Amino acid sequence: MTAPDLMTAEPRQTKAKNPFYDDVEGLERPTRPGPVPDLAVFQGLAGHTVRELDPTTEADPVGVLVNLLSGAGALLGPSGAGQADSCPHLRIGNDRHPALIWGLTIGATAAGRKGAATNTARLILSAAAPGFTKDNCLSGLSSGEGLIEAVRDGDPTKKDDPGHIDKRRWIVESEYGITMARARREGSSLGGVLRQAWNGEDLGVMNREALKATAPHIAIIGHISPRELRAKMQDSEMAGGTYNRYLPVFVHRNLILAESRGADPQLVDSLGASWRAALADAAQAGEVTLAEPARKLWRDDIYPALCGDEDGDGPLAEFTARAAPYTLRLAMVYALLDRRRQIEEDHLRAAHALVNYSRASAAHVLGMDEHSTGDRKLDKLAAAVRAAGARGLTGDEVYRLFKKSTKDERDRLVAALLQIEGYGSAQVPGAGRHATVLLYAPPTN
Repeated sequence: MTAPDLMTAEPRQTKAKNPFYDDVEGLERPTRPGPVPDLAVFQGLAGHTVRELDPTTEADPVGVLVNLLSGAGALLGPSGAGQADSCPHLRIGNDRHPALIWGLTIGATAAGRKGAATNTARLILSAAAPGFTKDNCLSGLSSGEGLIEAVRDGDPTKKDDPGHIDKRRWIVESEYGITMARARREGSSLGGVLRQAWNGEDLGVMNREALKATAPHIAIIGHISPRELRAKMQDSEMAGGTYNRYLPVFVHRNLILAESRGADPQLVDSLGASWRAALADAAQAGEVTLAEPARKLWRDDIYPALCGDEDGDGPLAEFTARAAPYTLRLAMVYALLDRRRQIEEDHLRAAHALVNYSRASAAHVLGMDEHSTGDRKLDKLAAAVRAAGARGLTGDEVYRLFKKSTKDERDRLVAALLQIEGYGSAQVPGAGRHATVLLYAPPTN
């Protein structure tokens, strides 16, 4: 084996432009206090939709994106009896995972624009499926029994009680802190029922025999401020696994639009038609699998990156414990919106980038390491470069640090590091030829 090309080739040192978040002539952007997602997350139909709508709203593009993915996943569930098996799902081991994405958008009360992100996504979902957004979108989570009631089966002991035939629900909680407080009440079944709902399991409670729901399909979007989230989190809830069912996403006002009139109705109609066609095609997809190139990428690079550092603990680790299944769920929704029944490499890379952003979001909100990127391997490389100091980190050292990873994965990490402000590379004299080292210089503000 040989050391990576870092020893002989100069990696790129310029940071790629991010049109969603970098300064653009004619647009006024406020200062962003938290992490920025990789452009890879804006993939396919979902990314195109965010791109088209971005100039019309002050909402964070990644917030709009997560709302769209969550709403789309909610739509792709059983709308009638006996449809659960034909609905999109994927297999992870012996577990069946539905296309359910639970997003927790975290932003300051005044500057987060969390509601604007949901409303922007709702425009498109309403154009694509007006009946769904009218009848299947709910709010007001208060108890486990109440959630089951919203999707309950009929009562066989009563005549003319069919229950709810359509098991799809998209729940938007604009004050998720209240939901957290309700789940903490003594005797509350809400936390346990939520965990079952994320798994797509049948729901029921022991104290009411007739109250049950088979094949529920419930997606959730929660809005909360960083301060409220930190104040209401408790160790017992972290250990119980309720929070790691959510994809934490930091959001912040992204544009200053004093006189915006919103999206043009013709644009909304056009995007809605594209979504309607994609959702109709995806509704009967059944089991979604990985195409062979995506399977290799998952097996050799992404899965080891997600699971390679499982010795971590604390709130951040608990919050992001389901990174691997979430990556596949997200990749499935990306693929379905692109009218594909197999997950391709682009879908998997987009999902991985979004999961990495969610980890960076959690680290930022929880006040963890200021250098955290959300990618554990990238954090490990960055820490090694900082520790190397003025001498820099050599290619041989990068190889030894990640000798169990593939060369492509090591090259990806180096390229990703050089996109981060403060990190760069330089050539230094070597035995017979110059070598390239990675360096860190703290940004000066």
